[in-house]
Amino acid sequence: MALLTRLGFPGDEKYWATLGFATDGAMTRIGTISCALGVPASWGFDGINVDAGILGIPEQLRDAGEPGTHPNGVTSVDHVVYWVPDLDRSVADLSAVLGTAPRRRFRPRGPDGPEMAFYRVGEAFIEVVAAGHRPPALAGIAFSAPDLDATVATIRAADGPIGTPKPAVQGGRIASVWHGYLDWGIAFMEPKPRTP
Repeated sequence: MALLTRLGFPGDEKYWATLGFATDGAMTRIGTISCALGVPASWGFDGINVDAGILGIPEQLRDAGEPGTHPNGVTSVDHVVYWVPDLDRSVADLSAVLGTAPRRRFRPRGPDGPEMAFYRVGEAFIEVVAAGHRPPALAGIAFSAPDLDATVATIRAADGPIGTPKPAVQGGRIASVWHGYLDWGIAFMEPKPRTP
């Protein structure tokens, strides 16, 4: 099974500390994923079948140490957003690299919204979004925050640029970092409550 094990984030340690992440030497670990800071948005996989270079995203090779506890309460990466110009081609390429088909492919925002495909890659998902004529890009990230109100309060206490929690399309709640911060989409998600 292919696993997303490494990510690269734009913005240095100062930016990520303002969002409540513990960092060490321009690195941090979020759940099972090592994250390099101050680099172009990038990713790295373990257990892949084909060179991931065909996906058009830089490869991240650096690994962080042991998982830490983050002041913002984040426990894992929920998903990364992968913009692609041609969803059919990108799904074929990503399926070849990961060795599996997407779990789901549909238009979650209705018939006028973009078509998306979703892949499970360990703890996280890759959300593949048809983005028209844009080149392939990792456009953003969403983190799992079991207590979103506490996460938002921690970020605001550090003068972090975060909005008010609201209902998320996929259920649960979401709070987004202000548009333009690091010029990258960043959100914190609290899952919907499980029914007994």
